Amino acid sequence: TASRGSAASKHLTKIVTLANDAVGLRVFIEAQRPSDSYFSLYFRTGTDGEILINKTWTLEPEETNNPSDDDNETFREYAYLIGGPGGELPNFTQFQLKIVMQSTNQANVPLFRNLRVIAMGT
Repeated sequence: TASRGSAASKHLTKIVTLANDAVGLRVFIEAQRPSDSYFSLYFRTGTDGEILINKTWTLEPEETNNPSDDDNETFREYAYLIGGPGGELPNFTQFQLKIVMQSTNQANVPLFRNLRVIAMGT
């Protein structure tokens, strides 16, 4: 939904405003994901003058195929290519990301570090 959603655990980034138009995003997240948990990445984009918080979220599939890992020291890099290799989204100047975390065991949840986002220009 356009609101925060029904998941109990999620992280919303600030709305990022870009100086130039973009047509895609390259997202990298380092995560430690126990075997009984997973997470999903959602995004929304908009142009100047649009109220981004009223727009709906779009689920983006993971580009990498990382296994789960019950070793609490192992962080793997998860990659997402929003808009495809050539950047096929309509031009946008603002974006926001949402990470939704789920687990069958409340003691084993995904941990994150180093969220990086690269905007792909027109």
